[in-house]
Amino acid sequence: MTQTYDEKNKEDYSNNTLLLNNAINKIKKTHSCPATIAELSRLTGLHRNSISKRYWPAQKLRDIKKERKYKLQAAIHSGEKDDPVKNLENKLDNAKLELVFWFNKCTEFEKHVQQLEMNLSRMTSARENYEFMLKQERLETKNLKNELNRLKDLFS
Repeated sequence: MTQTYDEKNKEDYSNNTLLLNNAINKIKKTHSCPATIAELSRLTGLHRNSISKRYWPAQKLRDIKKERKYKLQAAIHSGEKDDPVKNLENKLDNAKLELVFWFNKCTEFEKHVQQLEMNLSRMTSARENYEFMLKQERLETKNLKNELNRLKDLFS
């Protein structure tokens, strides 16, 4: 009975190893895939703990990360040596784009400030109108109370 379990475990282990190798190769070929155990877990369907218990997948992922970093640094350094004028033109283009971005932001904020100032002036005039109406109502209330008191005195 235990032999069947052992055989099944060996079969699962070899199948999982094959899945891990395929997923690692896919990660190595596809630069948009992150070289992480979580990504390896997503690609294989295996749990991260199952992958972490094996030493070699994590080591291969570290190697992929080092290789990507080395290639990126090599590309950056080779690009700098090739054409310094092109690098300066790229920086100038980036500066132009950033200038346009901040100009648009400034214009947007100026419009927002104008709208807020208009709202403030409307609220101020409305407040003044309401204060005037309140004074009128208080005056009318005072006059009505005086009239009421006069009528009470008249009847008494």
